[in-house]
Amino acid sequence: MPSIETRAVLPADPDTVFAMLRRVEDFPQYTSAVETVTHLGDERYRWQVRVAGVQYQWVVEIVQSEAPERLAWKSVTGISNTGRYHLSPVREGTDLRLVIDYTLNSRILDRTVGKLAGPVVRRISAEVLSRVRERLAK
Repeated sequence: MPSIETRAVLPADPDTVFAMLRRVEDFPQYTSAVETVTHLGDERYRWQVRVAGVQYQWVVEIVQSEAPERLAWKSVTGISNTGRYHLSPVREGTDLRLVIDYTLNSRILDRTVGKLAGPVVRRISAEVLSRVRERLAK
């Protein structure tokens, strides 16, 4: 299963950063790639994303929510993926590490599409972290 990791230091304490990340429905404000995030009840959310003109959607379930240190999810429909945020206090605010694992259920697809997916997910993650950083700095 390919894994993509992104890391950033954000100018706020872990409680504040965690609270922002926990508002999953707000993610369309952080990147143009995420069109909608719809809360389906309990801990489930439907994500609708557009990348290179192609729309994807999947449902994820929050499987771990330990404020202010860890937030994790797994997909229950669509592209098979899991992800987790790890938050640690640092002098400048919060060290945030995002790890996303995904599989396309085919070694050929994982190798070919994976070469494109990694950079796209990294770009979107960087955009999200940049916009979160901007909001926290206000």
